[in-house]
Amino acid sequence: MKDQEFELEVTKVVNFIATIIEEKDIQGHIDVDINGDILNITTDKGVFVINRQLFLKEIWLSSPVSGPYHFAYDGTKWCSKVGDELFSVLSKDLQIEIKQP
Repeated sequence: MKDQEFELEVTKVVNFIATIIEEKDIQGHIDVDINGDILNITTDKGVFVINRQLFLKEIWLSSPVSGPYHFAYDGTKWCSKVGDELFSVLSKDLQIEIKQP
């Protein structure tokens, strides 16, 4: 994946996650803030941070629930080296269903 393709994909993923959280968090318990390609998600459990690592072509997730993850795109989904999928990890930690677009 070329740098420009990667950046477009990450922007799409970050915006998708922010939109889904805002739609599903009807009671407003989760604060979503996008600053460039960095997504901060603040909950009563702490702050989740999602950002991109251009050099490695990875999306990094820092979760106060399950810890840090590095996800690479395999052509169909964002997976960690041990097979965890970005949207599954985030869904479980936030307890909000997020499916890959």
